[in-house]
Amino acid sequence: MSTFEVPAFISAPSQLVDEHAGRRLSRRAASGELFRVRRGLYIPTEQWSELTAWEKFRVKIQAVHETAVGSPVFARESSAQILGLPLIHIPPLVQTVVPPGQGGGRSSNGVHRILGVRGDPAPWLVDGLFTTPPIQTARDLAIHLPLAHALVAMDRLIGPLPLPSAHQNAASTFTRQDVADSLRLLPNGTQQKRVERVLALASPLAGSPGESWSRAIMIQHGFPAPALQQRFEDSRGLIGYPDFDWEEYKLLGEFDGHEKYSQRRYLRGQTPADVVVAEKNRESRLRALGYTVVRWEWADLRTPERLIRRLHYAGLPSR
Repeated sequence: MSTFEVPAFISAPSQLVDEHAGRRLSRRAASGELFRVRRGLYIPTEQWSELTAWEKFRVKIQAVHETAVGSPVFARESSAQILGLPLIHIPPLVQTVVPPGQGGGRSSNGVHRILGVRGDPAPWLVDGLFTTPPIQTARDLAIHLPLAHALVAMDRLIGPLPLPSAHQNAASTFTRQDVADSLRLLPNGTQQKRVERVLALASPLAGSPGESWSRAIMIQHGFPAPALQQRFEDSRGLIGYPDFDWEEYKLLGEFDGHEKYSQRRYLRGQTPADVVVAEKNRESRLRALGYTVVRWEWADLRTPERLIRRLHYAGLPSR
């Protein structure tokens, strides 16, 4: 869930009101004026083109909800998007869950229907949409997604901050034990082991999805495990909390997501130039303590070989 508001759909009134309205909308879509999100639901093409990929996915989720006969329960990445669990991959289909015994695994009309797990708790209701609860959502992502994708959501789940959707429901923060209790409901050992692996590697200290993705790449390529968010200070006082610390190698790692240079909540009244200068001063103080500082960004995660080269060049070995 985010502050993004789904735009209002354009749809035809009842045929009893205007039997030709649907055809007019279809012609407007064919001309490029409107974009068809789902049968009978449109938004202006110009407005659609301005949305990010994640916003488009959220709009598709809303369209599935509004065209369903009954209220669907969204699952996996669709649920995560509504709840506020971070993801690094957009699935091709919107996912919903059906009760055990009703069949699952089928896809039609842009929706993947997944068989639910017997014994799972009731869904959460968030902004009018039903979703699998956060624990079950992160668990199911751990079953079906690669480590890098699953770890991002699991780190956030067990972190100290409540999810954006938590204010609408009873629970606000979650623990490893919550996930461990949930995985015991899974029907086979292979699924349980996949969740156990992600849970064992998850850390509540991860500061951002980029840091979680970085750590997954490090794990998969045999780098030593770093300490996270360690406090550093010098004679002038607190320097900060670097993202990654390999103390044995006197090496610190920093993931730069660029949000700190552009988003108001990170700037805290400063200009982007002020933040850049502060970062350089902070890095100089760390180097004065005898540390090497290596930095990377999103592009280095999308092409993991780039991050691997950066870490090797900085002196960090891997198996």
